[in-house]
Amino acid sequence: MHPLHDEDPSALLLPLTLPQASPRPERPGFPVLATLAPVGGALALWAITGSPFSLVFAVLGPIVAVASLLDARRQARRRLRRAETDREARLDELRAEISARHDEERRAAWRQTPSPSSIVAGAARPAWTDRTPSPFVVGVGVRRSGVRVDGVPSDARDRAVLEAAARLDGAPVLAEPSTGVGYVGPIALARSAARAALVQLAGRVDPRAVSVAAPHGVEWEWVRRLPHGRRDASGPGGDDAPCIVVIDPASEQEPAANTAGTVEATGVVGTAATGRPRRASRGRSAEPFRLVVAEEVRLLPPGLATVVRLAGPRAAVVHRDGVSAQAAIEPALVGLVEANRWGDAVAGVAELLDLAGDAGIPRRVALAELPAAIDGAHARTSLAVAVGTAAGGPLVLDLVAHGPHALVAGTTGSGKSEFLLAWLTALARAYPPALVSFLLVDFKGGAAFEPIRSLPHVVGVVTDLDEGEALRAVESLRAELRQREAILADVGARDLRELGEEVPLARLVIVVDEFQAMIERFPELGAVIADIAARGRSLGVHLVLASQRPNGVVREQVSANCALRVSLRVMQRVDSLAIVGTEEAAEIPPDAPGRAVVDRGDGRPVRFQSAIADEAAVLGARVASASLARARRPWVDPLPHRIAPDELPGLLGSDDPAAGATGGAAKSGRAEAPGVVDARTDRVVPSAFGLVDEPELQRRSAAVWDPAVDGHLLVAGVQGSGRSTALEAVAAVVRARHGDSALVRLEGPRSAVWDTIEQLAHGARGSAPAPRLLVIDELDTRFRAWPDDYRALALERLEALMREGRSRGLWVAASTTQWLGVPHGLRDAFGARLLLHHATRAELMQAGGAGELWKGVEAPGSGQWRGRRVQVVDAPGAQLPSPARLATRIPPLELEPGARIALVTTSPMADAELLGSAGQAAVVLGSHADAATLGALGRRDAPVVAVGSAEAWTAHWSLLPTIRETATILVRGGASEYRALIADRTLPPLLDEGAAQLWVRPPGGATVRRTWPAVGSTTDSAV
Repeated sequence: MHPLHDEDPSALLLPLTLPQASPRPERPGFPVLATLAPVGGALALWAITGSPFSLVFAVLGPIVAVASLLDARRQARRRLRRAETDREARLDELRAEISARHDEERRAAWRQTPSPSSIVAGAARPAWTDRTPSPFVVGVGVRRSGVRVDGVPSDARDRAVLEAAARLDGAPVLAEPSTGVGYVGPIALARSAARAALVQLAGRVDPRAVSVAAPHGVEWEWVRRLPHGRRDASGPGGDDAPCIVVIDPASEQEPAANTAGTVEATGVVGTAATGRPRRASRGRSAEPFRLVVAEEVRLLPPGLATVVRLAGPRAAVVHRDGVSAQAAIEPALVGLVEANRWGDAVAGVAELLDLAGDAGIPRRVALAELPAAIDGAHARTSLAVAVGTAAGGPLVLDLVAHGPHALVAGTTGSGKSEFLLAWLTALARAYPPALVSFLLVDFKGGAAFEPIRSLPHVVGVVTDLDEGEALRAVESLRAELRQREAILADVGARDLRELGEEVPLARLVIVVDEFQAMIERFPELGAVIADIAARGRSLGVHLVLASQRPNGVVREQVSANCALRVSLRVMQRVDSLAIVGTEEAAEIPPDAPGRAVVDRGDGRPVRFQSAIADEAAVLGARVASASLARARRPWVDPLPHRIAPDELPGLLGSDDPAAGATGGAAKSGRAEAPGVVDARTDRVVPSAFGLVDEPELQRRSAAVWDPAVDGHLLVAGVQGSGRSTALEAVAAVVRARHGDSALVRLEGPRSAVWDTIEQLAHGARGSAPAPRLLVIDELDTRFRAWPDDYRALALERLEALMREGRSRGLWVAASTTQWLGVPHGLRDAFGARLLLHHATRAELMQAGGAGELWKGVEAPGSGQWRGRRVQVVDAPGAQLPSPARLATRIPPLELEPGARIALVTTSPMADAELLGSAGQAAVVLGSHADAATLGALGRRDAPVVAVGSAEAWTAHWSLLPTIRETATILVRGGASEYRALIADRTLPPLLDEGAAQLWVRPPGGATVRRTWPAVGSTTDSAV
């Protein structure tokens, strides 16, 4: 049979293939040669031997030949049976595949053209997407399948498979309405079939583009409630718009228009005798789509291409194009009760959509003109407010009843931001901050919400200008959800609506303008939004996500919880369909900002005009809430860029419940009281060196370094990052508790640094109390200019000090510019790291910091402490008393008259002259010294002052043992001069580079550092 409508090409699948037929084996021939060969052999043997017994072999030939012939035929039959079995199995697989493809093709066909019973029973609103009537279902029957099977049939089984593949049972049989459809049979059945056709057509065509006309009478009264006639001839369709006409001569003599217009509005008038339409006086250029009902074929008007003859509720025959070809179907029927119910539902949808146009909707609505409160609304159970005007009056949106979350779409210039502002202003007018609060996220710079920023309802404004604030919002919102869960659990409530008035927990409305831009810049916020969308209803947290094109941007798990949908003007019809289920938002003209379509979760879009938050409304919200306390904030402010020492206690003791940091942090054993009293000045000095931001706990806490727990402290950061300030802040804490003597700085000339390290390493301080903190600024460059042996020994002793510090009560706080600039052994000895600003994110992460907290530009003292952001207290060294230093002043060189002096120097003549001016007659030791001088040096008791270079002293090596035992050795120079006279592997005290200093080694004593007297002066030189 021929299909009544061509199949959708997309339903056609890749072709299948018939299995090849099993080849018939050839019949084996009789083996003549195999039979004659034994006979010939037997005769030859008999001729040779003469024995008659030889002739017996002649009989074996025929016997073997016959046996071979029978065995060959048996093997052929076996191969044929095996091939047939395999082919039957492949045929079964082919049949199963054909059946599966038929099932899919059948489902696709019904999805494309739903049955009228599913339309009248469905809860979804009509599609109304077609601009002209399209083919509809007249019944269920057989149609040509799109499944292709290639191959030539070889037997009846193959032909049966091909026939089965070509037939699609249980498929929708379609009719083309443009050429007219007639229904013939018992009048009740014919009307039921015509109703089924009209339901399908009216459910798909746009009421503003296609009109419908039906006769008078109770059978067709429901048609007049449809919106497909609520326009005059000058409506959107114009005079050439298509019209669907139902002709039922048995009902009334003339078909009726669908609205107050006359039958001429449809362009068709019927006759009682023949039901043949005639043109009305005004006429139309387009022929109507006719659905004709008659009891007999002869009563049908001519020109109908499809005729459905109904024999019963489950039996009908379709005649197409007046030929004898016919198709048996089960007709599609819709009862009068079902049609009336569906007509009422469609009429309600049409009324909500105001398909007559925008009549009754103003072009501009001021928020101050709308009611400020809705009767019976309470934030514990409702957030109902009027946000605009629809055809029937003020439009009310309720995030609690219609939500819990909302999606808002709108292209640039559609009035999206103004709508959000009006909605928030309406909420602020209706509910106090104790019941509703706003968190505003504006990725257009923050100006959209500027008029309401000062309202006590606003707990924060996050913009795209501050990346760090957006990341803090992630952790804070997670903490807010946890806190709300804890509050509900404490009172045994499952939902915020169950809380009593005594529980101070306001609903939190999170509004995100330009949601797409936020997700593109901060993808990690997507997971937080999804979490809020899933749990927000019971916790009282509501999302309002606005974007130019939410379709494809908002995750499915988020959009599934956004029952409230608002679409202002959008550019693409698909965006309007995705948001509000209709294309109307794409049809809003560009010169109508604020015009929108809303779906409040019931599948019934409503067109409205969004209100404008005029100055009167915003002022009214400010006045109404002026005396009210601010809403509780879900997070504290970002850390300040500078913190004075006296400001830290106040920042830790904020009245903001979200910032009550000190007590909460103390529970973890990591924070301390804001300060201690300095006994010398009776002044409270902070015991913390900074302020820590803990957005995941919705608080701030004290940054405290406890050496006994944390170990030595290393402060790392680039130049200008506040390293010295951080060390001063740490030193101030130690000084306030233990006094100036507890603090030692590794600073000053390198001789002082060397002496400090030596004394700390050997623990020699006499009766002074032991120091508690060694402060080293710029540890990575502190020893860079030192001689190699001194630098290595200094680092070795520092490392030993740090290893033994716990037992000795000595701790180290150092700073460095380059993390890798500190030797590996020292680097591992630091247990605590204060990471200030680094040049790159990679360098920060290499130092052990959190890359997500890195900023390109940071204030001095801003950094990370234990994985959280910290701001160090601003404690400049000039405002603090200088700490004690272990190093002492370098005494001047003092020579006793008549002493034996041996001076090795790099400038013998100049130094000898200087000694002579100071009253010490010196002899310069040359390579050819006189015998008297050499003799005096060789005697142990001869007073002599000899000056020479390292080479000169080495040349007289025989005198060295006596000199080392009896003379005071003076060394002015470096390591080569020192080792020329002093045979000691121990490094002498380090001299300052370029300073007038020397080493002095008395007989049998240790080497000490002294100041070389200046020319013409015998005064001490201080370090």
